[in-house]
Amino acid sequence: MFFKLFNKPANKTGIAFVNLVLIACFIISEIGCHTTSTYKYPKENLEYTNSNPENGNLKIISIVLKNGTKVDTKDYEVVYDDSAKSLKLMREDSTIEGKFVNIKRSDKPGIYDTVITYSKVSVGHKTKRTIPINDVLDIYVKKTEFEVGLTILTVLGIITGFVALIFIIILAAKQSCPFVYTFDGNKYVFDGEPLGGAICSGLSRTDYSRLENLKPSGGKFKLLVRNEADEKQFLDEIKLLLIPHDENKSVTPDPEGGFFTYDKIIPPVSVIDESGSDVSAFFTDKDDIKWQTQMPYDTSFKGIVEKHNLKFRFPKPEGAKNALLFINCGTALWGSYMIKAMLQLRGNKVDDWYKNINSGDFEMSKLYSFMEREELYTLKVNLLEDGSYRTRTYIPAGGPFLDEDKIIKLPLDNVTDNYVEFTLNPPAGYWKIDRLGLIYDYEKIDNENIRELDAVYANDGEGNDFKDAIRSRDKNYYNMLLVGNTANIYYDVPPEFEMTKNEIYLKTSGYYEVNTDKKINEQKELIEAIMSTPGKIIKYSMMLYNQKVKGITEHNTFDDKKIK
Repeated sequence: MFFKLFNKPANKTGIAFVNLVLIACFIISEIGCHTTSTYKYPKENLEYTNSNPENGNLKIISIVLKNGTKVDTKDYEVVYDDSAKSLKLMREDSTIEGKFVNIKRSDKPGIYDTVITYSKVSVGHKTKRTIPINDVLDIYVKKTEFEVGLTILTVLGIITGFVALIFIIILAAKQSCPFVYTFDGNKYVFDGEPLGGAICSGLSRTDYSRLENLKPSGGKFKLLVRNEADEKQFLDEIKLLLIPHDENKSVTPDPEGGFFTYDKIIPPVSVIDESGSDVSAFFTDKDDIKWQTQMPYDTSFKGIVEKHNLKFRFPKPEGAKNALLFINCGTALWGSYMIKAMLQLRGNKVDDWYKNINSGDFEMSKLYSFMEREELYTLKVNLLEDGSYRTRTYIPAGGPFLDEDKIIKLPLDNVTDNYVEFTLNPPAGYWKIDRLGLIYDYEKIDNENIRELDAVYANDGEGNDFKDAIRSRDKNYYNMLLVGNTANIYYDVPPEFEMTKNEIYLKTSGYYEVNTDKKINEQKELIEAIMSTPGKIIKYSMMLYNQKVKGITEHNTFDDKKIK
């Protein structure tokens, strides 16, 4: 199965495989440790994976139910019962070793929910729990590249697992952004995914990513940056920011790079969705139980709303004139896939479109108007003021694999009630939200107190030193043009640095360009219809999902007449 995918021209595997193997070998030889990633397994792409359990290193660590409940499966063997359409969680009382995961397609057309894990240990008494597959919202897996150096066979196993994960990511999202791994003293951990949606130089921007796992090692902060998607990445500035704060307070940036400290996030009193259900359990804690569209397994979109309606209500302290909206959110995997799908519509004219966007002409204005109207990657916050809802601010997306905390300034001058109420209308399949709350008591950190660190070492594994290219935002880019391109970046740890009194953020500027098929003709009429007709992009998106579930992946065979 793997090599059938491997030989498809669309996956550019001839070059990609060589690069992935070489970079895996480089990581093994240079790092001498292992990396760990936890991510949601893309249900819409399960048909592409048929991992050999003897070589796999994916493990299901949790299952999230549709009511927001999280089921921890770290110590369980998860078995799919096809006859009962349910997941069975089998627990060993004795020690369980050698767990492997195999995720494959069900025999029933249109169903992609077969999940099996294997355990080499069969002794001991088993207890089990059964979960109907219809109750499952998300499945999260953990991928680890094990420590190396013991045997050649071990090294080969790691390379296989590394390549398999890259292909899962490529097939899952089709579009992403630079992946940042940080060294926690023992291993490299997936810790940042900046620049999501910055698909050309005209949309280049600066992002701020909290590095939760980074720890000093040998007097250095060590980062690993990879291109893990079928795209070209252009990195302009990469710096570490040390944000001082009181040990009892938290730190979060706004989109403009201002940092704020606070000690309390007020959860919503209620969150009512378009069906009238209270779904506030999804938003009260940062627990990886994320609200998002429940994309169907079957090939019917009956009952799926095109735009959700989430009404949030919060208590409002007397006299409060301003608040910070705290949100941990990101682009859903399907929303990320749609970036490439929309670019592919431009076919042999995509470079002309890039030039128009980069020059800031009419196409740029047209794109921004479209994005604001459809809310695909920027959400409007519609605040209730004197009985009417008015758009007062916007929430930017990110991800899709790692979501960042954000704070957005929310003016309350015209809110006269003793509560704050606003609505969000995320389009189906594009957004996921983990936590959302308000902050009333906060302080802005003076920029003079924030320390910026320049890289003291930046090498791409081929002997190229690029630390000068990432020292400032000057359009002197460090280019990662191929899948598998990887770079090590080190920063000196200040002598007086204390982890408990600082948060570490990565400041990243740049953009990327998704690789598309430029030999096909531009679908101009469909593009114009999507850009000019409110809601048509959502109908088109649903049609693509429907066809993808059926196994149709040729974008130029889609019939626009089917979009009603």
